[in-house]
Amino acid sequence: MSELNGYDFDGVTSIGVRLQQPCVIISGRTFSEYDEFIRSFAQDVPMYIRGAGAPGDQQHAGKHKAAIINLLGVRNFYEDDPVQLQIIRDNCPNCKVFLVINAETFVQQN
Repeated sequence: MSELNGYDFDGVTSIGVRLQQPCVIISGRTFSEYDEFIRSFAQDVPMYIRGAGAPGDQQHAGKHKAAIINLLGVRNFYEDDPVQLQIIRDNCPNCKVFLVINAETFVQQN
């Protein structure tokens, strides 16, 4: 069985990072930010969004992502936000976290 991969949306999936199956998208977006662009990805890949909270709240978004990563057993997660990346690293010991530099460059952070 393949390891489950997880991807942030903004700055990762949205810039063209190629998704490796099996995978999910875990976004820090709220319901008010759930537009047609992100919705188009949800047709092909399971999507988990934060839903509630203030848009742009890095702390809350990072905690949401860490909780979903642990719940689903995601083994590799790709994130572009250093604040959220650190929260994920601190709370997800069974997940390798990669900092996304651009659509083709990722740096493992743990």
